[in-house]
Amino acid sequence: MRTFITFEFNRDTKEKIAELQNKIRSESIKGRFKYIDNFHLTIKFLGEVEENKIELIYQDLLRKIKGKEKINIYLKGLGCFGRGDVIKTIYLKCHGDLDKIKDIYNEVDKITSNYGFKVENRFTPHVTIAQEVILKSKFEDLQKKFEEYLIDNIVFDRVTIMKSEQRDGKRIYTPIYEIHLK
Repeated sequence: MRTFITFEFNRDTKEKIAELQNKIRSESIKGRFKYIDNFHLTIKFLGEVEENKIELIYQDLLRKIKGKEKINIYLKGLGCFGRGDVIKTIYLKCHGDLDKIKDIYNEVDKITSNYGFKVENRFTPHVTIAQEVILKSKFEDLQKKFEEYLIDNIVFDRVTIMKSEQRDGKRIYTPIYEIHLK
């Protein structure tokens, strides 16, 4: 089962992200733009994992992070991974309770390493909105154009273990387990 661990957005936030995404799409020649229901903040991508291992990871995460405080963030500013003619990823930058996000990330990283997953040395909280993008102008121009675009009042109240599968040519994410924060 292909899985990842994530923070999910509510529908209102996803619609605001999609609004900005559509503006970026109009500034692009081409790219792979994320489906509105797939917007999330990835904590850790696990890939193909046996179902029994997911259950064990969930139980460990439940013990370690259940009861941690809710996380308040806002999204403002664009970033990217990979520059050149084709930008690998365009994302929204996260601000706010980043220490709380990184604390949960560190717990997830420790727990998953016990099950053979690679320990990551760096983590950049972000929200991917497009991949393999060719822009009509420079990325810096796009950043400047949308530097004041703000999506605020975002509260993460749970951590989700998500299943990812391809159906009818579309990537579908389905929650498997949720761990609620207080």
